[in-house]
Amino acid sequence: MVQRKHDVSRSWELYDRALEFIPMATQTHSKAPREALRGVEPCYLVRGQGCRVWDLDGNEYIDFRCALGPVTLGYRFPAVDEAVRQRLEEGIIFSYPHPLEVEVAKRLVEAIPCAERVRFLRTGGEAMAATFRLARAFTGRDLILTCGYHGWLNVMSRPGVPEAVRSVYRALPWGDATPFAQAFREAPREIAAVSVACSYAEIEKGHTFLADLRELTERYGALLIFDEIVTGFRLRRGGAQEYFGVIPDLAVFSKGISNGVPLSCYVGRAEVMDLVERVVISSTFGGDTLGLAAARAVLDLYAKEDVIGTLWARGQQLHEGFNAHCQRLGIAARFKGLPPLGQPIFEHPDPARREELFLRFNAEMLKRGVIIYSVCYPNYSHKEEDVAEAVDAIGEALEAMKDQGLFAS
Repeated sequence: MVQRKHDVSRSWELYDRALEFIPMATQTHSKAPREALRGVEPCYLVRGQGCRVWDLDGNEYIDFRCALGPVTLGYRFPAVDEAVRQRLEEGIIFSYPHPLEVEVAKRLVEAIPCAERVRFLRTGGEAMAATFRLARAFTGRDLILTCGYHGWLNVMSRPGVPEAVRSVYRALPWGDATPFAQAFREAPREIAAVSVACSYAEIEKGHTFLADLRELTERYGALLIFDEIVTGFRLRRGGAQEYFGVIPDLAVFSKGISNGVPLSCYVGRAEVMDLVERVVISSTFGGDTLGLAAARAVLDLYAKEDVIGTLWARGQQLHEGFNAHCQRLGIAARFKGLPPLGQPIFEHPDPARREELFLRFNAEMLKRGVIIYSVCYPNYSHKEEDVAEAVDAIGEALEAMKDQGLFAS
């Protein structure tokens, strides 16, 4: 692979102007360009097609960020785009529900193991907040044990959250049920639910960990909630609950459910979900037809094609290619986790050094026309040759870093 000319000057000029009007120049923290990559990282993308995107300066990239995970099929995927166009011709939102709500809900009940009832919102974080409210209403308890990130609405560790609100949430780590068991022993009648999002790098611990949480919640009369925002329609169509065979009481799906069109749903046991009438979880934009039409198209494709198998295969190709280059060059790094949502990890005892190495790797990959992320998301439009091209770039990037002495102890 020949390193192409890489200029992102227009992107950074617009970014600097945007700061005059928009805090952080973006609505999404994870999309903010990194100052350490000024002049290398694009600040704005303007077009996508399949597994590739183009930035404001015209640079082309093979993309493994995939809009932070929602693009499971590919950019401008024809079936999804056509479904959205049709809805634009007939209307987006109305004064009463559209029949698509019923059709898509029924199909999700058929596809998701825990789903007896379905309700729609726009984002994953708000749907997670809805499950917390339902869990509290169902159990009559206040405390939620959380594991992993459930969207900004549910982050209690940052400024702006009253202490009284913080007091009814407790964050515990992934992989070992021991601290959860201790929490239940200390407050056996106070915990409404355990809510868990899978750790990407250590996801295989879920085989025992999630089963242990299921047993604990049943023993103490609490609910188990799965955050399937990333794992749904990627790890399996039915998410982690399908992959691990552990069925929660409630779950949230978003991102891949509609290939990037905003949509989320919270699903679960009928007796819990039916409390929504008294609890009152209601949104003007819940059930807009664009997201539902996109979801129907996604469900159609998953029914006809082995999308999940493709995500696993392309992810496996990426992981093996990265790991082979690291072994060849004697670099302590590897992909961890499962192929559809693995993490490239540079192994160094100093966390700051690990972060620096990952940042420099990002820079070298961007110069070679590949966007990576802390989680690498293959999509259905990544072909073998696209991943092979990215793997060649990985080899060149790691060689460049080694030549620069970045892996010297």
